[in-house]
Amino acid sequence: MKILQPCRNLLNVVIVVAMMVIGCGKGGLHDRPSGSIVAWGWDSDGQVSQIPEGNDFVEVSVGNRHSLALRKDGTIVSWGRDSGGQVSNTPDGNDFVTISAGHDFSSALRADGTVETWGWDDEKLGRTRFHATDIVAISAGFNFIIALREIGSIVAIGGDFDGRLPNMQVREAPMGDGFVAISAGRTHSLAMREDGTVVAWGNDLRGSVNDTPLENGFTAVAAGARHSLALCGDGTIAAWGWNLSGELDDTPATSGFRQLAVGYTHSIALHENGTIFAWGLDRSGHGQRVDTPTDSGYIFIDAGDYHNLAIKEQ
Repeated sequence: MKILQPCRNLLNVVIVVAMMVIGCGKGGLHDRPSGSIVAWGWDSDGQVSQIPEGNDFVEVSVGNRHSLALRKDGTIVSWGRDSGGQVSNTPDGNDFVTISAGHDFSSALRADGTVETWGWDDEKLGRTRFHATDIVAISAGFNFIIALREIGSIVAIGGDFDGRLPNMQVREAPMGDGFVAISAGRTHSLAMREDGTVVAWGNDLRGSVNDTPLENGFTAVAAGARHSLALCGDGTIAAWGWNLSGELDDTPATSGFRQLAVGYTHSIALHENGTIFAWGLDRSGHGQRVDTPTDSGYIFIDAGDYHNLAIKEQ
């Protein structure tokens, strides 16, 4: 494990994050900054070259070889690989408030608390509708979803097996409340409590669970395939898990970061000055790291196995 700049106990920052999570779950898209989409990395199925046009996007989410984007009007656009209907079965409607792409399926949260999933149906997630009026956040993993309730408890649905290894993503989801943020990786997941401590569960490949830092004061978490990141209250980054190709060692030591995203063997981070940092391995040489944009003005990022997306404010 590698922890950079151990976090201070900044509870006021964590409380702000909790309020933002709840706010996003109840709407308010028109108040969020928007912009156009930028993509880089592998373009096997048009996931990079076929990005939708427009400057009204508020959120993006990256799957294995497909992507999602949420417009300010609450509608969803999907593109890329459509092997299981993860693009063609995208639901209609203009009441979506957040999105999350899994490996070969996707999920979205409606304003009334309904979680819609579509795409690959391996774990009966292909056309699931999970309804609860108090869901405020969702995060999709390989073949499962974790959801955060307004009271701070976690709900998990889907599979406990990623095709090779049991990972217990659903059955080992933490009990209790007091959580304010969640992130699903490939075979492990993270949740953050109100005091900024982090809880991890699932498959412990390369310490992605057991090496989770014990400090408090974190303000955001991001789970990947075999490594994870957490954002400290001062904007520095903590990293742990797999370190085969600089996933930990090359983590930037500077402060001022405000959003994190983790892919399979690489990570990206959005700085408060609107620039994007990238480190780790360009898996299969597809440019997930080396092709990262060098300009500024970005307001949102997400990372996938082979490609990344960002929103640039207009």
